[in-house]
Amino acid sequence: MSKTIFEEKQRFNQPLVWIGLFIALSVVIYTSFFVDNERTTESQLFTLGLFLLIITLFLFIQLKTRIDDRGIHFQFFPFHFSMKTYTWDEIYSAEAIKYSPIGDYGGWGYRISFRGKGKAYSTRGDKGIKIILKDGKTRMIGTQKMEEANSCILQYIQKKN
Repeated sequence: MSKTIFEEKQRFNQPLVWIGLFIALSVVIYTSFFVDNERTTESQLFTLGLFLLIITLFLFIQLKTRIDDRGIHFQFFPFHFSMKTYTWDEIYSAEAIKYSPIGDYGGWGYRISFRGKGKAYSTRGDKGIKIILKDGKTRMIGTQKMEEANSCILQYIQKKN
């Protein structure tokens, strides 16, 4: 059993996210039911169901991160059903840094950079654990505990070297 020295769980729980979803849902419902009289009941129900699905997705999204003597593990549920592990042997370098979620990856969530920065998994903020793998791939895992993550990573990087 690996000794865990860093653990974090994050969700999309910022008030602005929920306010934005509520406003969008309100506009769509109002438009579907009161403005666009030519829409069928089926299309109205489909639109409503789609928004309820999106809201449900936001309720269940959770980013779990763990760092232990095996490596850096993360799970971005419901996109990953189990923890994804990058072992210390696979990792070329890792550090917790400040970055630009919008500038580097186009926002939060599960993102693929079109600027060659790899994949990102984040729920909020501008701090993340940047992992460069020995095969050249880069991953950014959002964190709200940058200093704690960095000190943990440094412990394992120093042990490895």
